Amino acid sequence: MTIGWSSEARRSLRAILRYIAQDSEFYAARMVARIIERVDRAAMAPGQGHSVHEYPEAPLKEVYESPYRIIYRFSAAEFWVVTIVHFKAPLERKRLTGR
Repeated sequence: MTIGWSSEARRSLRAILRYIAQDSEFYAARMVARIIERVDRAAMAPGQGHSVHEYPEAPLKEVYESPYRIIYRFSAAEFWVVTIVHFKAPLERKRLTGR
């Protein structure tokens, strides 16, 4: 299965890295690695993620890598990371569009 990252997801990952790196570059790199590893694991069994409760009508799933929610969609051939959101942040619809 091919794993793709939307421009929104890439921006989110860079923002997480920058934010945590203000205190520790080590922990920033560690968090990003944990998120990427979680995406790899989720891509192996994408149907096991949770529905996104804010948008149950959308064909989206989510998995967690605390304190972040990894929002994705998938098909038989592709796993697409849509965005990454902190648990405490609202999930705005505009973050769910685009590729």
